Amino acid sequence: MLAAIAAVSALAHGPVFAQQSDPRLTIAEVERVSGVKGVQLVSPGAVPGAGPGLNFVGPDKRMLLMVNFGTADLYRRAKERNAVAGMPAPFHADVPGVGDEAFDSPSGPLQYVLYVRKGSNAASFTAYFVARTQKATLTMDQLKQLATIAVARM
Repeated sequence: MLAAIAAVSALAHGPVFAQQSDPRLTIAEVERVSGVKGVQLVSPGAVPGAGPGLNFVGPDKRMLLMVNFGTADLYRRAKERNAVAGMPAPFHADVPGVGDEAFDSPSGPLQYVLYVRKGSNAASFTAYFVARTQKATLTMDQLKQLATIAVARM
């Protein structure tokens, strides 16, 4: 009983860093491409910005990269979406050389999301905007490198 209480207490008070790895993109690959050491996978909701996909955080436990895998509809819907309520339209420009087709996002001066389609599968690769530096956690070139790795395994 005491062990069960301790386990529940640890879950309630400590961060949850227990997301399953995915063979399409590994921690080691994210570390190699990003140059960040101490990368971890976190569960959805474990830290601010951690969504339903693969959530990679840096050693500071802040989001570095989120990857969502889905069907080609993920890609199509994102590309066709219009600006809504002050949020820019996702499509900025086509990105050649990754998957069957790809585009970066959002429209505007800084792109930090890459959408990729390969056959009937798709994925989005999202870096995070850091207000303090006015830059994203990863460059578009880094997102393309990571996408190339994952797309080869889709």
